[in-house]
Amino acid sequence: MKKILIHSLTFPPDTISTGMIVSEIADGLNKELNNIEVLSSSPQYNLKSAREFNQNDKNVSVGMFKGIKVNFIESHPRQFSNSSRFFQWLGFNFKAIRFIYKNRKEYKEILIFSYPPTMNLVCIFTSKILKINTIYSLWELYPEIAEKLDEQPNRILKFLFKILDNYSLKNVNKVVVNSEELKKYLIDKRSINENKIYTINHFSPFPRSNFEPNLELEKIFYAGNTGRPQNISAFINFFNKQFPQSWKLDLYGAGKEFEDLSKFSDENININDYLPREDLEEKVKDIPYALICLDYEITIEGFPGKTFDYLNMNKILLNFSNPNSAVSKLIDKYDLGFNIDLNNPEELESTLQQMKNLEKVNQILENVSHFQQNISNKKIVISKYIDLICSSS
Repeated sequence: MKKILIHSLTFPPDTISTGMIVSEIADGLNKELNNIEVLSSSPQYNLKSAREFNQNDKNVSVGMFKGIKVNFIESHPRQFSNSSRFFQWLGFNFKAIRFIYKNRKEYKEILIFSYPPTMNLVCIFTSKILKINTIYSLWELYPEIAEKLDEQPNRILKFLFKILDNYSLKNVNKVVVNSEELKKYLIDKRSINENKIYTINHFSPFPRSNFEPNLELEKIFYAGNTGRPQNISAFINFFNKQFPQSWKLDLYGAGKEFEDLSKFSDENININDYLPREDLEEKVKDIPYALICLDYEITIEGFPGKTFDYLNMNKILLNFSNPNSAVSKLIDKYDLGFNIDLNNPEELESTLQQMKNLEKVNQILENVSHFQQNISNKKIVISKYIDLICSSS
């Protein structure tokens, strides 16, 4: 029997949340279909595991995850400079293409998760050249993010990349996006066929927290990537200028801008290294508000995955991003927290008053629980992927 291949940059033993989400999807699909195989990178974030993999001296190592065969392509730990990271992606993609070509007769369908953005090269190869049914789960949209952050390459490279990206989207069998706003953008701006685009929300791969926050505590925390798209420094500057002195902020993270953020550490702001999920949960169990931060220029191009982790921890969302961003729209639609607009600081006073209204915040926590059970739910998400795969077969 031919298999379904799931292709993702990250996968356990890497502990990054994107890889853990993919692993939960793979496990759910395999329990139902019993024919799942995975192709991923050797650990790039979990450095201890990375050292163990690199001792094998193999281009591809084979492991098992919950009864699923996992093929790990040898990779070096994650690079942080843009140019090094780009070439690391390309090296991984070309090794993946070589592996898929060698084993092409074993797979009837391939589910590809979009990070890194150069995954579109693999999509073109599997759908156009090998003629294998390909589902492309698009979590971030490039080169639009790079354009918004002024990180794009020269015009010729940008033009070529967008052509390749659109070519991949038009040739795969189905495209999965994580917001209706991104779906509309692909239809209107990229001219992708509406009938091939499906919206499936993310979910948290972690168990639901049993902790209940102290709703009277004037405290916020942020946990996760501190890269350029998050632009944490913009929120910290806003926090220092606009929030009352009684409010505190705890940050737990790692990423390109983490070292630069240490200069903000003072009696109201604690900057801490990344913590494993269980340790983090214990540290922030009493804190009611979890910060989502996204550069103001980003709207539909990226969706912070930590949104769903925060909700799983019974936290009220405090969102610092463009009002037109997909995450802002989600929070408004389901009333999951509060949106703060960088360009309208005068609205903060009213927002802070609402945050002290116990009736209001208790209602938000009820909304969070409902959202987790009925929308951002692992079983629901997996069932939608199963439907996509079965309807393609």
